[in-house]
Amino acid sequence: MKTPEEQKQKQLKNFKKLSEEWRNEKLGAQTPDLYKSILTAAMNIVQLAIAKELDQDLANLKEQVKVAQQGYSDGTKENNLRIQFLVEVLRGRGEDVPDPDDFIRKAANGEVKEDDNAL
Repeated sequence: MKTPEEQKQKQLKNFKKLSEEWRNEKLGAQTPDLYKSILTAAMNIVQLAIAKELDQDLANLKEQVKVAQQGYSDGTKENNLRIQFLVEVLRGRGEDVPDPDDFIRKAANGEVKEDDNAL
């Protein structure tokens, strides 16, 4: 977890993404104007969220992505179930078997091969 100082530094770094002109303008603005700017930005966020929900092109693209990744999702689900089943079989035989996630983590890190029989 980041320290408060690290979090503050990250926030300051992110603020640099805003134009310097805009930041300087707001630094010199009166308090009521700052509240107005906050409300304007909040309304913009809501309007963008609504526009995103109503964007048919985006909805079509999301559907295409969903269909395109279905094979990957189905394969992942099935392999997760296989691992869970086999872990339970081994535990039923009295084996001290790690959690299924441990197998996946080690595989992702390249720490095991198919012919390994232990973690």
